[in-house]
Amino acid sequence: MKTLYLAKEPGRGVRYDLSKLSGEVVIVDCLDAYGDWYRKKGYNVVKAEQYFENTMHFSGTIGNPPYLKNLHLKFLIKGLRISDNVCLTHPAGWLFRNGQKIEQEVKSELKNRVKSITLYNGNSVFKGAEFDCPLTITNAVESHDGPIELIYESSGNKYYVNDLSEMPTGFWEPNDMHLSIVERYKQLTESSCIGDLAGKYAGGSFVQPPRTCGHAWIKDPAKFCTNDFYTFFYRKSDLWTLKPKEPCYNVNSTEEAESLVSYMKTKFARFGLSIHKISRDSYLRRYLSNVPLPPLDRQWTEQSIMEFYSMTPEQVDYINSFIPDYYEQEQAQ
Repeated sequence: MKTLYLAKEPGRGVRYDLSKLSGEVVIVDCLDAYGDWYRKKGYNVVKAEQYFENTMHFSGTIGNPPYLKNLHLKFLIKGLRISDNVCLTHPAGWLFRNGQKIEQEVKSELKNRVKSITLYNGNSVFKGAEFDCPLTITNAVESHDGPIELIYESSGNKYYVNDLSEMPTGFWEPNDMHLSIVERYKQLTESSCIGDLAGKYAGGSFVQPPRTCGHAWIKDPAKFCTNDFYTFFYRKSDLWTLKPKEPCYNVNSTEEAESLVSYMKTKFARFGLSIHKISRDSYLRRYLSNVPLPPLDRQWTEQSIMEFYSMTPEQVDYINSFIPDYYEQEQAQ
């Protein structure tokens, strides 16, 4: 049994992992900084560049590779090509989207090999970390034709999907109620969505939320993000002062602008945002694509918008429990 261990600094977690490994272990000094330490412990050490050039076959590749600029995905792809089994801890953003070529490539490599995906809040585990998305433990074997186990450490819940293309598109669990509400939102946005209003300033009335909004680096292991993550703007954001070259929402009048702001504050609108949101970006078309666009002829409240879209009591309760209070705190002050 010959194992590749992708190592960075020799912290407590790394030392624990190494103590559990049997057989021959080859250390990949991912940062080209700690090779001497591992050599003194008696390990055979190779640099990252040697790892990528390697053509030898291994029984397994495990570890926690560098994350910067999708480097962790390059380590994962290489590990899958030279190892029977792979188990890596790394950022999970690639699981929720499919836009970049390397994200498509890694999913192709994992087809019929990935056995389980475990999602957890790395900020509660790694001291001083500020990850803006969950971490995943990606577990792949030589061959796997069955369903993929999807584990959420925050709740302890497990789900099964047949392919990575069936993964949720955001930081939410694919339970039956959530999936049914997502389908409802997709129906409501077939012809229009709030993103239709977003773009360059058109010269009339507007609402201009900040380009980025929300925080994800919460320390609570039971959560992936803070209460302001699924929002269009902060409680104290200046929405009415035009910032040149910044995107905005174009509307026809001041009254429509005020109506839009009242709608954006509702948990109904924020749930639509949550379907795809996995970063702090506020204007990504993908994030706005499942936020319905209601008539901007009134001031919207939580109750009125739910009634307008005929949401069932069960759906209302679920949305209210999933989207945390945020603007309600503003009203209480």
